[in-house]
Amino acid sequence: MSKKVKITVFVVFPLLFGVLIYALLRDQPPFRHLIPWSTPAIDISSLPRFIRVFIVYRLPDMLWAFSFITALDMRLNNSILSSLIVLSMFITYEYMQYESIVRGTGDVGDIFFVLNTIIIYILTLGRKKNAKIS
Repeated sequence: MSKKVKITVFVVFPLLFGVLIYALLRDQPPFRHLIPWSTPAIDISSLPRFIRVFIVYRLPDMLWAFSFITALDMRLNNSILSSLIVLSMFITYEYMQYESIVRGTGDVGDIFFVLNTIIIYILTLGRKKNAKIS
């Protein structure tokens, strides 16, 4: 697989998919001035609450964390260091939300799910020599 394809599949697609979830499923996306609707474009209210919360709030963070780890790992060739950088970024961002420095709630659940993404990445793509994406 060429490097362009790897970047597209493991970096660009997860970023874009996370943005699409934000734009189409959230009622108040941070970039709402850029989209022509004020309510979610796709109604998932029939799903159980815990699934809706996961899809709308946790999945974008997980996709972005995966994308950032992958991009850093491709550059640094060190999945542990890449993971630590991304984890520290997400913890800092959540703390800044908690302290009202930036808009948001500062949710510990976001950190938990990002940590799970990092663990999954390290155990799969980050550790296997034949699955190395750099």
